[in-house]
Amino acid sequence: MVGITDRERRISLHLSLEASGDDVSGAPFVEATRTLNLSGGGVLFESQKRLLVGSQLNLRIQLPPPLRKHFGGQSEYRARAVVCRVERFEGGAVSRIGARFLGEAGA
Repeated sequence: MVGITDRERRISLHLSLEASGDDVSGAPFVEATRTLNLSGGGVLFESQKRLLVGSQLNLRIQLPPPLRKHFGGQSEYRARAVVCRVERFEGGAVSRIGARFLGEAGA
């Protein structure tokens, strides 16, 4: 992620995020959700979808005005990512998904 030089440093931010890809059944989805934290290497977000580790995702993260200067003035950061961790809590409808950025996605 541009502007964050330490890939391991996690920043707790709740930003609007749109995730798209295929769920565990192979069905395509688009989900509006939010980030819990992010770093230069990836993001942790909430999801109601059932996802597998290794799944490829397209992410669109809405950037608030103070962060836009780190992204060339863009209001949105688009990235390709891979699911690295899935935390599903018993009885809960929402999972925590850890995804590693693979690179910027095209417009």
